Parts: sequence; structure tokens; C-alpha cells
Amino acid sequence: MAAAREQLAARGCSVLVVTQAQPKWLAHYAARTNWGVPLACDPERRAYAAFGLGRAKWRTFFNPRVLWGYFRAMFRGYRVRAPYADEDLLQLGGDFVLAKGLRAVFARPSVNPTDRPTVSDVLAALPSV
Repeated sequence: MAAAREQLAARGCSVLVVTQAQPKWLAHYAARTNWGVPLACDPERRAYAAFGLGRAKWRTFFNPRVLWGYFRAMFRGYRVRAPYADEDLLQLGGDFVLAKGLRAVFARPSVNPTDRPTVSDVLAALPSV
């Protein structure tokens, strides 16, 4: 995460992680992820709705690509955990870069729980500085 953050900062971008966790769980979430970026709570998932982020179906978790994504993450140190209270396990996320005026210059809604763009994909989509 640190290298990605530095590459984005070099292009004039910063990172904000929006989580559906309740505010009372934010410190636990921050300690568990240890990303070193600002976190925001959205337990009502208003930002998720505003960005058109959908929900997965339970069968999605049995898709070989998703299973492989989780296994690959576990090999890299990801630890499976119980969800925080009121979290929607089926809520999909996304990755977005907003320019001045809140204009999206990069938008990638996730199609499954392990679908994330690479830093290179994000950087390639950014306007030249």
C-alpha cells in the first residue's frame, strides 16, 4: 500500500478508504488493515449507492476466480475474519479517482469481492499532470 500511495501522491492524488463499518469499529478496522491512509465510515452505504456499487450473490463466493483471489490474498498474509456488526458481506466495492469538481477520472466498480485494479491501471487512467 505504501508504494501505491507514493505513486499516486506523485501524480497529485491521495487515498481515502470508505468502509461500511460503524464508527465504533473504525479503530479496529484501521489497526487490522494498517494501510496508513484516511478512513471514512459509511454504515448506511450512501457512497456505495451514489457510485452505483451493487451487491454480489452468494454463489459468487464459489466462483473459481473469486476463490483463487482469496487464496492468493491469504498467501500474502490476509486473515479471514468475522464481519463487524451490520456489515453487508455481499456489498461490492469499487475504486474511483475524483478530480476537482468531483469529476470521476477513473471508475472501476467491482464485479466480485476480489476484483481490484492494479496501481498501474489507475495511474494509466489519470490525466497527465
